[in-house]
Amino acid sequence: MRYILTEKQKQRYSRQIISPEIGEEGQERISELKILQIGCGGLGSPFSLYLTAAGIKELTIIDNDILDISNLQRQILYNESQIGKDKVNSAKEVLSKLNSEVQINVFKDFIDETSIKKYLKEKNYDFIVDCSDNFKTKFLVNKIAIKNNLRCVIAGIKDFYGQVITINPKKTACYQCVFSEPIGTSSEEGPLPVIGVTPGILGTIEALEVIKTALGLPNLENKILMVNLIDLRFNIIQIVKNDNCICST
Repeated sequence: MRYILTEKQKQRYSRQIISPEIGEEGQERISELKILQIGCGGLGSPFSLYLTAAGIKELTIIDNDILDISNLQRQILYNESQIGKDKVNSAKEVLSKLNSEVQINVFKDFIDETSIKKYLKEKNYDFIVDCSDNFKTKFLVNKIAIKNNLRCVIAGIKDFYGQVITINPKKTACYQCVFSEPIGTSSEEGPLPVIGVTPGILGTIEALEVIKTALGLPNLENKILMVNLIDLRFNIIQIVKNDNCICST
């Protein structure tokens, strides 16, 4: 059954609806989206804010962290009054006030190949999106997406640099086609240097990729966007599916 916008929704999302690339039908597609978000820090803050504002149906956030004062330089979803509190509960508080029509589900948990199963069991998500701050989780999200045939967006950042890729399992190149999975102890266990606007820009692009992909607009499938904010260079590199990768088996 087709989702029908209410008059209140038509008013709220009117500036999106008047876009010739979206229209009422496009907004109806957006309003049906169910997203699983992994991580709610620098990337996850703008990602969750913009998708909630855009009027998706449901956003489920999984994060195991507590807000620290050092997070506030880049994690714009939060404020000083929430220091020492669980990020997911603080995120739900803010996002629910932004758009009460969006169902916000939050879970304080650490994601691995076992724990993720309970979150996929009862939901039929349209996308899984990586907003984590480490390679191990990004490779895990990539594997989960492929195994469960879930469209996926993954971004990574460091300092003034970042990259974004969108994945359509079994059909397009995946994260592991581009990056070699690290073996043993990660070299990124310590804090990474980052200017706050870098995850702001990359997390916003992740939200854009979800919306464009849902609308059937050009996206970053079989491409990787490389962002250099020092020189303000945005380069799109075509990538090829690796026949020996997990996405080809």
